[in-house]
Amino acid sequence: MSVKNAESVRRLGEYLVEADALRTEQIGMLLDEQRENATVGVQSRLGEIAVRKGWVDADQVTRALQNQALEEIDQTDAGQVLRALGWISDAQLAEARRRCARSAEPLEEAIAELRLCTPEKLRVAGILATIRSASAMRRISGSSFSPYNIMELIVGEETSAAIRKDALCSCSQCWSNVFALALNAMPARYVSDHGRILDFYRRFRDEYGSLARERVKASLLQVRSNPKASCWSRFSAEILSGREGDAQVHEVVVRVSARHVHVTAEALARLFGPGAALTILKDLHQPGQFAANETVTLVGPHGVIEKVRILGPVRTQTQVEISGTDQFALGIQAPVRESGKLDGTPGITLRGPAGELAIPQGVIRALRHIHVTPEDADRIGVRNGSHVSVRLMGDRATIVEGVVVRSSPSFALEMHIDTDEGNAAGVPAESTGQILTPMMAV
Repeated sequence: MSVKNAESVRRLGEYLVEADALRTEQIGMLLDEQRENATVGVQSRLGEIAVRKGWVDADQVTRALQNQALEEIDQTDAGQVLRALGWISDAQLAEARRRCARSAEPLEEAIAELRLCTPEKLRVAGILATIRSASAMRRISGSSFSPYNIMELIVGEETSAAIRKDALCSCSQCWSNVFALALNAMPARYVSDHGRILDFYRRFRDEYGSLARERVKASLLQVRSNPKASCWSRFSAEILSGREGDAQVHEVVVRVSARHVHVTAEALARLFGPGAALTILKDLHQPGQFAANETVTLVGPHGVIEKVRILGPVRTQTQVEISGTDQFALGIQAPVRESGKLDGTPGITLRGPAGELAIPQGVIRALRHIHVTPEDADRIGVRNGSHVSVRLMGDRATIVEGVVVRSSPSFALEMHIDTDEGNAAGVPAESTGQILTPMMAV
């Protein structure tokens, strides 16, 4: 898919003329020579010809290339890509820009709020805008007037070999993620004489080949296990084209889990009296789990929240799950944790009809998670402890990362998010989501 900016980026010659490095008639002569070279199969760049003739020096060409790239980057945003692809009109883009001028909100946010296109198209446009900007910068580094980092050749070669051997997704985004992480961990080795790149490649390949393989292997494991390094561009494009199956999309029921409490038998007796038992208000989707009729009041340092429901049956630890908004009302900084991992969490006071109970720890913001059976895990391609990305199908469609998978024969397939996450994505109490990126834990 080719995307051309509506605002035309000026040619290199225009920058050189503007800088008084060349005259207009010289540009014409350089273009004539460039065309003559092309007729015999020789591809040459205008700046290179000008330097060879002695009309300009390499520094002048490099500065002109930098100015050209920066102007192209300034003129590239998701709105222009959307317009170039025909997904929004000139009038719609102008409307979004006027909104930005009034509210100072980002252009992508204004386009989303005005519902000028689908969230999937907006996401793809953002990706293409980023790729276009990166391409502009690469043209500078690819110039024969700029030093070249030989490590890019060595790490690139090792990245391709490792991805083929490991069977990691071979899309351009995953390749780039592994390549960038590994390259950052390698020492740079720059060569200014481009005519000797092959000689230096052989020398540094012998010296740094084994280190490059080690760094690429570590980067590959990081990409495979970290949802933030997943192949976004591939999933966005496939979902946009209706090929969810190609993107390995699996549907899951998503339920918003409001603030609630789990209690031990001892805590229940303290709050509701000796011999108290939880009574069922309604059964939950997870087998054996239920919302109880019984509620308690949460008493924090700065406020209280009343009528917080207890979920049954009783557990071996008392645990309070609240949202980010709740913690401000209570005056408690609750960390994001998996259920049951309570070490180092703050405590709170629970108030029931028969008494109060101060717990020393146990208040968390629940890490978003998916319950699966072993059979579901095999079908989706995950295991207990895997992390996935999930697309929440609300009126503000949102893709959340780092969703932990919990697998047990006693579970049913279901995803849980908290109230704040549900509100951010515009999802109702119960909806559906799409599991996009199974990333096996390592």
